[in-house]
Amino acid sequence: MSVAVWATFAWFHQVALQDAQAQGNAAMQRLASDLMVSVDKFEHLPYLVGAEQTLTRALLGPDDADRIAQANRYLVFAQKRTDVAAVYLMDTDGHTLAASNWDQPSTFVGRNYRFRPYFQDAMTGSTGRFYAVGATTGEPGFFIAAPIFQAASVIGVVAVKIDLNAFEEKWRAEGLQLALSDDKGILFLTTEPQWRYRSLQPLPSAMATELQNTLQYGPLTPVALGGREGPLPGPTIQTMTIDGTGYLVQGQALDRFGWNLLLFANPADPRARAILAAELVAMGLTLLLLLMALVWQYRRRMAERQASMRERAQVVAELEQRIASRTAELTAANDAAVQTGKLALLGQMAAGISHEISQPLAALRTLTDNTGKFLERHDTDNAGNNLRLIGELCTRMGSIVGELKAFARKEPARLEPVLLSHVIGSSLMLIEPIRHSSGTRIQTNDAGLRVMGDPIRLEQVLVNLLRNAMDAMETQTERIIDIDVGHTDDGQVRLSVHDRGPGLSPEVRQHIFEPFFTTKPSGKGLGLGLALSNAIVREMGGRIEVANTDIGARFDLILQPAPQVPEAHVRAAH
Repeated sequence: MSVAVWATFAWFHQVALQDAQAQGNAAMQRLASDLMVSVDKFEHLPYLVGAEQTLTRALLGPDDADRIAQANRYLVFAQKRTDVAAVYLMDTDGHTLAASNWDQPSTFVGRNYRFRPYFQDAMTGSTGRFYAVGATTGEPGFFIAAPIFQAASVIGVVAVKIDLNAFEEKWRAEGLQLALSDDKGILFLTTEPQWRYRSLQPLPSAMATELQNTLQYGPLTPVALGGREGPLPGPTIQTMTIDGTGYLVQGQALDRFGWNLLLFANPADPRARAILAAELVAMGLTLLLLLMALVWQYRRRMAERQASMRERAQVVAELEQRIASRTAELTAANDAAVQTGKLALLGQMAAGISHEISQPLAALRTLTDNTGKFLERHDTDNAGNNLRLIGELCTRMGSIVGELKAFARKEPARLEPVLLSHVIGSSLMLIEPIRHSSGTRIQTNDAGLRVMGDPIRLEQVLVNLLRNAMDAMETQTERIIDIDVGHTDDGQVRLSVHDRGPGLSPEVRQHIFEPFFTTKPSGKGLGLGLALSNAIVREMGGRIEVANTDIGARFDLILQPAPQVPEAHVRAAH
């Protein structure tokens, strides 16, 4: 009996550990994804900020007080719009010339950070990433740095500082014991304050010297939590003793940054489940022995045996009911956890594509309503034409999903011959609900010209220009937009969007393609639409020109003409 109880305990303990491991891995994958998304959204911020010519002028004229003042104002603007902890500009010697906190007592201006690895990586032309305690403020943060080029040479570095401390409170709110370690095994984010800046294992002297040189965690040299040595914990549960207390530990690697997310659990929980199972087995074996005793007494006391068997049978039934109920509860809890994970994944997918397909869906609704009216009138020609357009919109939405996948893989633009009349038609279909509600009239001409470009991205640029034009005429009674297609003097193709609005001031024209610059009220745009449109057109070998006319503003897309090929080979943009 003792052997059976021990075997039951061992088996159920192993099962409980496997369940804890599976649930822990699911939780860490979710939390790691949340952390990576929060960091990745700032990945390209230093490059966007560094594209501002104000910073280049400051680097080329560091002794010009006016240029430095302009750079400080722009960095304050970028910091407030993106809600990062700080943004600052350094020259090639690591000396800080301008910063978003230039007017604060703990300003970075005048400080030298050439000893920081993120600065050294950026000076090589790559992206620098580094988590450390601020050498000036003493506040920890994640630093992302990017080089600023003049011709082919690095002339300076832009760095942003991101505060990740909010994740500690978020993890505590979920009731989890979590820690984030760097590639050296040092814990820098943790729900346990006494573990912060301590290592999972003793540090070699060379590593300790490196930490002192980079001041990654201030003047402190991290002290090991215990005497453990070896690789960092992985997905499989391991046991670890920290300051005399035992834990079950498993890890989720964040290879991109060399970090490891660690989940700590109480080893008593799996043991409690195993003990409960062993107790149930012991009770069952005891009942079996009692039944054998009753059989032995069968001949002597038939009546007593029957009564005793009924009582024992009732006890057995109750125990089986408890076991079945407990098993059903555990199964339901596991199913709920799986379903929650599925719903979370569906939510992330829906959030990623809902915005991109909202306009095609609105156009589908309009075409469907019109088709019904045409069928009521027995107008099969127009109904058939609408059904063809509906099919094209379905293909268009499939292209949008494919484009989102291509964007996630950071693929270059796919240049091919594109008929501009199809691009214009698809773009007008996408903005039809907005055009109709605003009372705008759009006039076009069809020159039958083709260009080399990516049809989906050309539609994105044209839709952005048309929406900006409608916004520019928002306060006017007569709202007309002209779309004109023709050739430039040097043989390139010009696609013009001409509104009847108030035009653009000299200041707006000077900054119109700069990131974060916008004339729209707060909440209606981040000022990235024209900057991204300009980048898309340049990737296709073209450019965007802007000018004022007597009746409004005109934006010209100057594109490369497509070679002369049969029209059957020209891909229409759907």
